Amino acid sequence: MELKRVQISEKPKLYSLMQKYLHELTAYYPMEMDGNGDYAYQYLDLYFTEPERDAYFFIEGRETVGFCLINRHSVTQEQPDNCVAEFTVFPAYRNRGKGEAAFALLKKERKGSWQLKYSENNLAAAVFWRKIGRNYHGREQMLPDGETVLSFE
Repeated sequence: MELKRVQISEKPKLYSLMQKYLHELTAYYPMEMDGNGDYAYQYLDLYFTEPERDAYFFIEGRETVGFCLINRHSVTQEQPDNCVAEFTVFPAYRNRGKGEAAFALLKKERKGSWQLKYSENNLAAAVFWRKIGRNYHGREQMLPDGETVLSFE
């Protein structure tokens, strides 16, 4: 597996992949499609214009198996170096260690402290992120809206 920073020329591919990801998230978060059948993601352009935001593809061989969006916008009062805004491994590649391998590459690429948030209703995500938290000695903080914030060094 390799980590590949998304280039501006690959923004249409990322947008397309995000649509599938956002559709999957509608099971946990209320989102509506626009007139074109797309889900809005108001921050996408910022990942190509703001220096503290980065988008990555997870590549294995010739296949894109997932992606991640990272910024520095904490959901708590902490000031982590890296906040995972979005992270997915596509369903066909799940439960094979791909997510853990992808995250290990991210940790190697980007030093410093980390933070992310996940919905407790998304059981697969909760299991995955708790495992990551154990691997990296994370601290969990429950939010009143049924979400958990995971922070670690």
